[in-house]
Amino acid sequence: MSVHGISVVFTTEDVARSVKFYVEQLGFTCTLQLEGFARVQLGAADIMLALPNAHQPWRGPSFTGSIYLDVDNVDALWERLKTRVRIAYPIETMEYGLREFGVLDDNGYPLNFAQPVAAP
Repeated sequence: MSVHGISVVFTTEDVARSVKFYVEQLGFTCTLQLEGFARVQLGAADIMLALPNAHQPWRGPSFTGSIYLDVDNVDALWERLKTRVRIAYPIETMEYGLREFGVLDDNGYPLNFAQPVAAP
């Protein structure tokens, strides 16, 4: 078995607002937008945005993990985004070999941008 990619679905009460955030703030491209659903992509990152499922209780956005997006120039991206989006944590070099920072999207979902660095 081989995996060729991964897609994430974020539930949002306002798909159009979320598309606007991903396109205008983070540079994604909207590849599909329907009523209640959209898909945005940037390189290998594939994120779907959908209205809450009518068959499940909706208590607002929630997510207990972290989404990491591997980038090739994390410092330049940090400089571009640090005053434009909500910051979860500032850029730093982690002891596990990544230089990274975290932001929150328009719904509060965590997105971490990371780049491997040489071991000290």
